[in-house]
Amino acid sequence: MKIRFVTDHHGFTLVELMIAVSIVTILSAIALPSYQKEIRRSRRSDGQIALMAIAIAQEKMRSNCTQYAVTLSGVTHCDTDGPSSALGISATSPEGYYRLSISGASATGFIASAVPIGHQAKDAAGGVSCDPLTIDQDSNREPEACW
Repeated sequence: MKIRFVTDHHGFTLVELMIAVSIVTILSAIALPSYQKEIRRSRRSDGQIALMAIAIAQEKMRSNCTQYAVTLSGVTHCDTDGPSSALGISATSPEGYYRLSISGASATGFIASAVPIGHQAKDAAGGVSCDPLTIDQDSNREPEACW
């Protein structure tokens, strides 16, 4: 009489499972930073769109008034007595990743800025920080690498 041992294995050994988990961990450690970088890059368009909307609203304001608006929020109006005009735009970008502001507004120019909020502050392009994004009355955009 011959004794037969069953050698059919159904399933995985602990070593095989540990190797698979290790491979997945290594791949995710490599992929996650690249993924986060691309997410920040795609969210940068939120600030760019907001700044372009401010520039368009400023040009519309300047065509009707003697100067560019000095504030974002508030009722859109022209103040002939001094620089207190407003654009009626939110101080936060549409998706909420940037805080918006206007500086240096006068009859001849303005600078609109978008400062990143939260994790978006880590955004960079070509080794240049994208904090803040700016645009002026002549559509000069800074930092150039981030546009």
